[in-house]
Order: sequence, then structure tokens, then C-alpha cells
Amino acid sequence: MKLQPASGHVVRVLVMAVLCGMVSACAPIFAYRHADWLVLWKLDHYFDLTKDQKVFVRGRLKDLLARHRYDALPVYERFLSDIKTKSSDGLTRQEIEWIFATYAELRADLFTRIVTDSASFLTSVNERQIHNLEQAFREDLEKRERLLKQKADTRLTNRAGETLDRLKEWLGPLTSEQKQRISQWSRSLPDMLGIRVEFQKSRQQEILRLLRSTRDSHIISQRLEDWLVFPEESNPSHYQRAMEEMKSAVMDMALAVDGLITPQQRAHALAKLQDLINDIHTLAASYCGPFLAITP
Repeated sequence: MKLQPASGHVVRVLVMAVLCGMVSACAPIFAYRHADWLVLWKLDHYFDLTKDQKVFVRGRLKDLLARHRYDALPVYERFLSDIKTKSSDGLTRQEIEWIFATYAELRADLFTRIVTDSASFLTSVNERQIHNLEQAFREDLEKRERLLKQKADTRLTNRAGETLDRLKEWLGPLTSEQKQRISQWSRSLPDMLGIRVEFQKSRQQEILRLLRSTRDSHIISQRLEDWLVFPEESNPSHYQRAMEEMKSAVMDMALAVDGLITPQQRAHALAKLQDLINDIHTLAASYCGPFLAITP
């Protein structure tokens, strides 16, 4: 099988989406350094790549990752540096809202630039690959549905434990009072799993219907733009209201936690954030040279 160039566009989609999530969400830099393997694995999982496709993807990833490091990492570095400055003396509600809004802008800008390439790829997938995607979707959904069968109290307790683990990583040891109050705040957040599962199921079916109904790149591009760039406008109204309520509650909790931490814990968090900023800066600087040789 001879791989057509259009198939390479999905690499850009997954590279950019995965890497934006990794860096902007402050995930471990280790994952970013191995993004080439992660992206290839993700592609193969959803589309069952042929041998030729795997060879093609590996070849494209080197240039695509270099381009991403050159274009996006400096933006992420500035964003995280601004967060560090604003949080050094304690966060206000307005500053927390700014963090959420800026992340949303970066995400929208990212997807705006990849929608066209994504549509080009999706016009080239065949029925076998759509069937594989459908099966992968089904498996993802089944995992969430198994969680949904748990008692709500169990889910909320587990979520509180995960929240404490993440905060301990960033703040260092927590006091008994902090653990108790943070657990209570986490448990009081809306239980979103049911509505997320419902939305996931609906969106998966929309994607599959779209791929089976048209090969018009303009139509596909428009739908992707609606879903990815303007989710607040395209999501079902009840789902969007629930998401906004959850976001507001998370902001309230973030402000409450920020007011609860000690100076030592703040210093610990700022030092970890600076380490991440330094890592991103080093990665970005190390790829400036190779990018100059990449043609647009």
C-alpha cells in the first residue's frame, strides 16, 4: 500500500492535541520527551495503522515535534511564568479566572490551526479504519460505564483521594486539617461522570456518522471547528451548563485551597513550577536550530 500524503495530517492533530495537553496541564515533562512514541501508539490504537503508515508517521513526527517545540513551547513558558508571578503572593478570583480563560484561548488557537489538516485526513480514512475507531470508542466508553456503576460515594471518595495526591505532589506534606477540608471541598464538587458518559456516547456517534456520510473536507472541517474551537456554542445546552457549573466550583475550590496553604507550601509549589518552566525553556531552545531547516 502506498501511503497518501493526506494521511500525515492526523499526526499533526494528535501531536498538537497531546502535547498541548501535556504541557499546558503541567503533566510530567517525561511524557513530552517521549511524545513521538505516545502519539504513534495512540494513532495505532484508534486507526490500526498499516506498516507503511507507521513508517510514514515516524518520519513525519521528527519534523512535527521540532515545529511544535519552536512554535508552542515559548508560549507555554510565558503562560506558566505569568502564573508563577501571579500566584507568588496568593491568587485572587480574577487571577484564577484569567488562568482558565487564557488556557481556553490557547486551546482554541491550537485547534483553529489544525482543523483543516484534521479534515483532510478524515476524508481519507477507509471503512476498516472507521470500524476500528468505532471499536476503540466502544472500549473507552465501557471503561467509563463500569465506573458509573460504582456507588456515587465511592467515586467521590476516590476523586478526593486523587485530588489530595496531586496537591501533595505540588505543595509537599499536608496537615490533617488541610486534608480534611480539601477532601470535603472535593467531595462537594458536582459528580459529572454520568453526564460526561452521556455526552461521550453522543459525540462518538456523531463522529462516526460524519465519517460515514461524507468525504467533503469543508463539511468535516466545519463540524470539527464547531466541536473543538467553539465547544461552548456547539455542546448541548444542558451539558454546557453542567460544565460551567463545574468550572465555577473548581475555581471556588482553587481559591479556597490557595488561601489555606502555608508560605512553605507556596514556596514548594513555586519551585516545582519553575522547574517545569526551565524544562520547557530548555526543550524549546534545543529545537530552535533544527526548525530553521524545516520548510513551511
